[in-house]
Amino acid sequence: MNRRNFLLGSTFGAAAFSSPALFWSTATGAEPEPMEHGGSSRVREADVERIRQTVVMFRKLDRAQGGGDLRDTVVNHLNGVARTKLPGSYGDDVGRGLFRAVAELTELVGWLSFDSGRHALAQRYHIQALRLAQAADDRAYGAYVMANMACQAVYLGHGWEAVQLARAAQQGARGSLTHRGHALVLAMEARGHAALSDERACVEALTAAERSLDAADGDDDPAWCQYFDKAELIHEFAHCHRDLRLPRATQEFANEAIGLRTDGYTRRCAQDTTFMAAAHLEEGELDQACAKASEALDIASRLNSSQCNDFLREFRTRLNPHEREPVVREFSERAEELYAGMAV
Repeated sequence: MNRRNFLLGSTFGAAAFSSPALFWSTATGAEPEPMEHGGSSRVREADVERIRQTVVMFRKLDRAQGGGDLRDTVVNHLNGVARTKLPGSYGDDVGRGLFRAVAELTELVGWLSFDSGRHALAQRYHIQALRLAQAADDRAYGAYVMANMACQAVYLGHGWEAVQLARAAQQGARGSLTHRGHALVLAMEARGHAALSDERACVEALTAAERSLDAADGDDDPAWCQYFDKAELIHEFAHCHRDLRLPRATQEFANEAIGLRTDGYTRRCAQDTTFMAAAHLEEGELDQACAKASEALDIASRLNSSQCNDFLREFRTRLNPHEREPVVREFSERAEELYAGMAV
């Protein structure tokens, strides 16, 4: 592996995920390659732990603030780690832990790029993170990276590819996922089915995710999946039912998810509130739709998140047939004022 090969390219393509995902999911169970490396600077377990804890901190900031303002900071940190730690001197155990930590940092940059609307770059970081996870022989984390690939694929309208990525993640994990981690991957499969309007398959995947999460108590979950709690699962129910165009269920699940949230999940609250607005609009409830969308605007204005902005932009587009209604004009004027220069 090229330890310094970090990322060029311009255009997202769902097919670009296929080759690295297939290679990862079908790789033989042979002994992983030794990770010793003889550089000039010694890397210790404490150095690796600091990288892990920094990733945890950045993830919390991302959920609260969105990826737009955070991305450049994390990119700089990743570049510094790649420049100073990967070429260092370490034994097998520390080397494997180092590659695992750098995989997490690389995946996070991919996610932040996704939330900044830089989808081609996000794709390349995700692919690099998958390669790093494979080098670290961490099948569970590789499955998580694949799940985030599936998430991006759904977001960009590639439901079939998302289902295949999520299923390959489950197969390639080879039983290494905790119940919580498995629930997370199943939820991404459900999103893919919903994008394809396959209600039966979507509900089956969501039900399996719910069963898996119910069995998670007592598991020793890795940090990357600890956020996936009941509120997060119910958010996935809302997201899927929104894509299935089932507005009443969407409202119920989104409202429940918001009620279960603790502080620090600003982006999810903005998304769930927007889902409720879209569901009201689907039901022809224009006043309620605009009221909820105004709430979503208030929440999203505290973020820099392309995902939230895109959901609100989609909602505004669906208001076009009602543009002469006073409540719609009022909402549109308020949105333009709050998001001046942000293209929402």
